[in-house]
Amino acid sequence: MARKALPTQLKIVKGTNRKDRTNPAEPKPESKLPSCPAWMHPEGKKEWGRLVDEMTKIGVVTGFDYIALATLCNMWGEYVEGAQTGEPVSVAHITQMRLYLVEFGMTPSSRSKVHAGDGEKEFDPWDDF
Repeated sequence: MARKALPTQLKIVKGTNRKDRTNPAEPKPESKLPSCPAWMHPEGKKEWGRLVDEMTKIGVVTGFDYIALATLCNMWGEYVEGAQTGEPVSVAHITQMRLYLVEFGMTPSSRSKVHAGDGEKEFDPWDDF
């Protein structure tokens, strides 16, 4: 089974980008997310604000990530509610949440593969010349 392709911006942040493997036609979405969804769990809304600030600083989140990030934050809200009320949280819920965390580079092992810059410089294919 072939590995899934990584977006160029994530390759840049990880420090693995190579100009001979860069797709010049790859979409370059704006690195700004829409507002937090109104339907989200209250604890998830708090996490949304925190994560969007941090992820925007290093340039690893875009409008395309809206659904995945909203899902992650909402799952976090449900997890916190379960912890506060003593209701058990399913292993499947925790596993799904962990998979979203890995996708965004938010676990210690996945973060170790990311070499984030200051988030201000955009990718320029001419930098290698």
